Amino acid sequence: MNNYIPLPPELSGLSGRVQWVQQVNANEYHMSCPRCGIEPHHNDMNPSNRFVVWIESRTTGQPFGMCVRHCGFKWTPNKQDEIWTNEEKEVFAAKRRELNQRENERIQTYAKDIVMKQAVYLRYMENLKDSTYGNEYLNSKGFNSKEWNKWFGFGIFEDYKVRGKFSTYYSPAITIPVMGLGKVVENVKLRVTEALHKDDRFRNIYKSGTQHPYFPMHDEAIKNKVAIFEGEMKSDAVVMRGNLPEDTQVIATQGKGVGQRLLYMIEKCEVVYLCLDPDAFDPNIKGDTTIMQVAKKIGNERTRIILCKDKVDDAILQGFNLRNAYNMAVKPYQLGLKG
Repeated sequence: MNNYIPLPPELSGLSGRVQWVQQVNANEYHMSCPRCGIEPHHNDMNPSNRFVVWIESRTTGQPFGMCVRHCGFKWTPNKQDEIWTNEEKEVFAAKRRELNQRENERIQTYAKDIVMKQAVYLRYMENLKDSTYGNEYLNSKGFNSKEWNKWFGFGIFEDYKVRGKFSTYYSPAITIPVMGLGKVVENVKLRVTEALHKDDRFRNIYKSGTQHPYFPMHDEAIKNKVAIFEGEMKSDAVVMRGNLPEDTQVIATQGKGVGQRLLYMIEKCEVVYLCLDPDAFDPNIKGDTTIMQVAKKIGNERTRIILCKDKVDDAILQGFNLRNAYNMAVKPYQLGLKG
C-alpha cells in the first residue's frame, strides 16, 4: 500500500506508522490511525478510521494528531505515550466536539444537496410495488406489513452490479434509505439478496466517507435511553416486533463498530443498551472482545448489554422475547466473568 502523498518533515515521527495520507489544506492532513490500523471501505481506497493531524495546532502551535473516528489516540512529536494531563484531555475533548460538529454539518449538506435531491430511493420504492421477487424476499425476512415496509422506505434495485470479494456479478438488492437526525436521508443501503460471498451482502450507494447511524423511527432528537443494534434491517425488525419501552430509542450501526460520530450523538445519554451479533463476544471467554471494546468506547458504567444467542431479527421471528432480554441486560463487567 502506498501513501497518496509523502509526509511533510514536521510529521516524520509518523513515518512507517500511517498510510493513505491525504492533505486537506496547508495545515491539516488525514490518514490512517497509528493505533487502529487501516480499515478501507469495501471497494473504496479511503481509510474508515481517520487520523487528523495539524502541522500547527491552535492550542500549542506544534504538530498534533488525533483519531477522531475510533480509538481516540493522540500524538505529538515529543509525546507519544498517551499520558496526558486533565487540562490537555479537556482541550482534546473540545477539539473532538468541534470536529464532530463540523462533520455533522458536512454530512447534512451532502445529504440534502446530493442524496435527497437525487432521491433514487423513491424510484426503488416504486419498483418494489410491482416486484414479486422483492416482496417475497422481504416476507421471508419477516417484513410482511405494507404499512411498515412503506415506513422504512424499502425498495428494490433489480440488477445491481456487485463488485464482490472474488468476482463482479449482478444481483437484486433491497434498498433502505438511511435516515439520520432531522429526517434527512444521508445514504441508501443495499442488501444484496443473492450475494456470492458474505462480504458482498451490504453496500452504500454513496461514498460519503463517514458513518451513517440509522434511526428507524426517524426521531429528530436523541433520547435519554438508546438501544443500539447491528444493521438497519435488524433495527427495523426490533421496531416492528421487539416491544421495547417507548422511552428507549432504537439506533442501528453499520457493522459492529461504534464510530466517533455516533459516540458524539449519544454522549449525553444516561443509558445505552447494546445488542450486537453473537460473533461479537463469547460470554465464556475473558478478554478484549469486540463487544467489550464497544462498551468501553460508550462508557462501561452506562452500557447495558442485551444478550441474544442468535442474530436478533432471526431470534425475534423464532419467538425470542427481546423485551425480557432488555429488562435483564447486563453490565459489561459481567461478561468478563467465566460461568
